[in-house]
Amino acid sequence: MKLHSVREGWRIAIDQLRANKLRSALTVLGVVIGIATVMAMASIVAGFREQIVNTLEVVGPTTFRVLRYFSTTGVNPDAVPREVRIRPKLLPQDAEAIARLPEIHYAAIWTQVFQRFEYGGNHTRILGVFGADDRFMEILGGGISSGRSFTSAELRGGQPVAIVEQRTIDRLFGAINPLGRVIQIGGHPFKVIGVWQRPTNIFEVPGAPEIAAVVPFESARWRRRCARAAFPPDSPPARGDRAAPARDSD
Repeated sequence: MKLHSVREGWRIAIDQLRANKLRSALTVLGVVIGIATVMAMASIVAGFREQIVNTLEVVGPTTFRVLRYFSTTGVNPDAVPREVRIRPKLLPQDAEAIARLPEIHYAAIWTQVFQRFEYGGNHTRILGVFGADDRFMEILGGGISSGRSFTSAELRGGQPVAIVEQRTIDRLFGAINPLGRVIQIGGHPFKVIGVWQRPTNIFEVPGAPEIAAVVPFESARWRRRCARAAFPPDSPPARGDRAAPARDSD
């Protein structure tokens, strides 16, 4: 009797599907769309959560920067106000002193300049360049997708080598392999030794200058001194004449 009822139920259901094909198709379509929407929303929420966590891990409460000055508006670097000029310059010894603290996991002296990139007739707008060391990803995050990081000799000697961000690589080279090629940064030649994949930052202010490359600190400091007079009056300032990024050891 039970088996007969099941068969009868299936027969009635199939008859109804045959008799109301359009309604049945719309019902199935609605169920599919509903399930797909729920899965898509769950994926989007998970993606946002991952981006927020990654951003906070990179520039979270355990990271701080010591700056000589900070400005969000464009100024002429050769006409800095007196109250800023009299502030003492940050030196590598300052970063070394911070690094000796037992609570500090990493500290280093950095600098930032803004220059145009050129290669083979292609050029970019003015982009940011960090002068740092081989542990810069502990502050900026991301990873090297191809190539390598700086060697100790390159850092000490201020060699003209650069690790360039992926978007800038795409603009300058397209499908060409950039490793080993020489680009112009602010009119100075730099050899590309690595490609940096920058992490997504959902808190990044739209229109903020992109960080397009990282070079050895000594190299950026020397070339900044040489190219200082070439900065246009309306160019954005370096955010801190010298910066000493540091990260607590948790």
